[in-house]
Amino acid sequence: MESLITLFTEKLGLDIDHFETFAAQLKVKSLKKKEHLISEGSVCNFIGFVSSGTLRSYVKNNEGEFNNDFYFDNDFVSAYTSFLTQMPTNCNIEALTDSTIHYISYDKLNKLIAQDNAFLKLSKYISDTYFIRKCKRETSFLKHSATERLEGLSALYPGIGQRVSQYHIASYLGVKPESLSRIKLLTYINK
Repeated sequence: MESLITLFTEKLGLDIDHFETFAAQLKVKSLKKKEHLISEGSVCNFIGFVSSGTLRSYVKNNEGEFNNDFYFDNDFVSAYTSFLTQMPTNCNIEALTDSTIHYISYDKLNKLIAQDNAFLKLSKYISDTYFIRKCKRETSFLKHSATERLEGLSALYPGIGQRVSQYHIASYLGVKPESLSRIKLLTYINK
């Protein structure tokens, strides 16, 4: 929770009272490895904060599962489009390790905002974070090779190779696992 306090007091310029008001609304959910935080077809009515653990967001179609995001310690986690629209999500969020999530409901967050518009700073920060992550990922697919996407992913999530299986990393990058192995080998050889 220290990183949430830092976010409130240093990044957002709010005071400790704002954090305490927010923290009083939080609930805790513990997930076992492979347990889902949310599944396709349900409405996401929460914003979570990963206290510990690793999660992945993925979508499914007839060809399989495709990872579109990862969440680590101190990240916000949500099926954010569903959260904003209060419509069913098309994604799934699964714990890759045992994980602990502190979360606030859609209604409770909006009640805080209605009571004190300083909480709009938190809401804007979360929206900006999601927007920037999605834009960077979209741009990387349009502009960069798989090797460059891997470098970008490694820079964004240092140590991801130790926390997430190569299979899931390959899915996120849009390549087959065997292609990822070749990319990593060539990168290593060229260094």
